[in-house]
Amino acid sequence: MKFTIIGDWYTVPDLASAFAVVAEGDTYEEAKANAAVSVLEHFPHRANGEDGETPETLWGGDYGAYVVGVFVGDLSSEAVEGPTFELIA
Repeated sequence: MKFTIIGDWYTVPDLASAFAVVAEGDTYEEAKANAAVSVLEHFPHRANGEDGETPETLWGGDYGAYVVGVFVGDLSSEAVEGPTFELIA
């Protein structure tokens, strides 16, 4: 099953953009875990250093991200990428 997850950062010292990521999993929780890997690949600086996040800590970590919204299916064709929003599909 595919999910489109909209996310944003708890803190933005590096001006990282809000994002939408399309992830697949048998359940929402599995898709969310897979999305964390994709997000950290897209924003590798968020995984670096002693404050870096891991796929296990990204959602809810001190310097991690939070879920703004979730949609069932791949809605990437409906998303509009802008200067402060990035699509990770």
